[in-house]
Amino acid sequence: MIFKPSIVARMWDTWLYYHGGKHYLFYLSNSLADVRWDGMSVAVSDDGVHFDDHGPIIHKADDAVWLGTGMVWRAGEKFMLNFSEERAGIQEIFFAESDDLLHWTRLPDEEYICRADSRWYHDDPTFTRPRWDCIWALPREEGDGYIGFLTAVARHGPAGLCGTAGCVVSDDGRHFRAAPPVIEPGVWGDRVEVGAVEKFGDRYYMLLGVGSAPLGARQRSRLPAGEGGMFVLNSESQAGPYVLDTGQAPFLSSSPILYTYFARFYRCGDELLLNHHTVPRSGHAGPEDIYFSPLKSVQRDEAGLLSLHWWTGNEALKGREMPVDLKGSQLYALQEDACTLEAGQAQLSAVSGGLAILPAKCDTARGVILEAEVMVHASDAAISGAGLFVEGETVNEGTLLFAESDGRVGVGRYDGYAFRPQDGKPYSFTPDEPARWRLLLRDAHLELYIDDEHIQCFTMDHKPGGRLGFAVEAGSATVSNVRAWEMSL
Repeated sequence: MIFKPSIVARMWDTWLYYHGGKHYLFYLSNSLADVRWDGMSVAVSDDGVHFDDHGPIIHKADDAVWLGTGMVWRAGEKFMLNFSEERAGIQEIFFAESDDLLHWTRLPDEEYICRADSRWYHDDPTFTRPRWDCIWALPREEGDGYIGFLTAVARHGPAGLCGTAGCVVSDDGRHFRAAPPVIEPGVWGDRVEVGAVEKFGDRYYMLLGVGSAPLGARQRSRLPAGEGGMFVLNSESQAGPYVLDTGQAPFLSSSPILYTYFARFYRCGDELLLNHHTVPRSGHAGPEDIYFSPLKSVQRDEAGLLSLHWWTGNEALKGREMPVDLKGSQLYALQEDACTLEAGQAQLSAVSGGLAILPAKCDTARGVILEAEVMVHASDAAISGAGLFVEGETVNEGTLLFAESDGRVGVGRYDGYAFRPQDGKPYSFTPDEPARWRLLLRDAHLELYIDDEHIQCFTMDHKPGGRLGFAVEAGSATVSNVRAWEMSL
């Protein structure tokens, strides 16, 4: 939503390194739109919001089919980078080094190559797709050297349920060798992917990417159509084993398709942040742009569960403030005598439901941020609620983000008559108490925060028409303190 490549054609997985007061954004890239991932690129920012693209730093070898994602760490006086390459269905990991994070030299393959060990990891592409991809390297908590975690498929376990987190160790942070996996097989499908591992408080947390769940591994989904996203595992020990706490909700989950993917932890000074990218409706190979998304703050509660929140650095996204005219809002499917529109406040009421649409159009290609206090009043209706509306290219039709009295925020299409949720997240509002809503919108991508807690990332199935508004269903709501900004991109 905030950055897309200007030198290469497209981007995919992202990871960051903070050094010298600058944010270095690395990303998997396609040199041409119609080729598979064949390189890595870097962009740099002073504030974590506005990035300058520096372009490619690594390109795959000529005999490799494609290049896989990586991570950056410090080993001695050098910065290190790993990446995978696939040949004949087998991935192997290679390395590069840098003095300045901008210019990278590939290290000799014969000396530095890291391969899966067939004692622990699957290496036969005729059975299932082997994986050996993306080392997330950390200094060892106990003893010298480094430990790393990566995407792998266990050699032993139930067919289809051998997805695991591989492990590697190193004495110098430059030469890595395989070690036993840190997730027991039989729990996750073969196609899970390890995103990152970091310590927070007294525990280590692992991000495990799940695009879709196979038969036998669907029990973790909270939604009938399945649930993809980044599941958060944890361990008391750096070396594992890593398991899922039943109370831990996945990060950036969505259903029935992915709207974001492959989140990574980002250690930025004393803060633990999270980064990820958008996913268009057509997926990674479609014609739509893929964006780097705004960074998110990772927070931990007393039970050791993690959640995502608004990162204060994103205030730099707010550019020119736009005037907001609540009094001039257009009512749709609402009775005028049941609603009050004033300069600083709107009181909306309906037996059925409808919209109050702000009159000014926004430049959604540039990006817009809308903030408002939304207070849903108590109602006796079976389902009631209120929320935000993003109009599409057809008047009074678009996307609703709706806080419902059944304990969810639903998001999906509104056709001027019916609301058809396409996704949703748990959220319970307190009647007659205001909540601060924040909407980020650029092109078809949006993010929703309520009281600074991240609720939803979503890719709409239509283009925005430029108008925003508010919605109410089977009850009443008060909207106040509305402000809007152009994104400063």
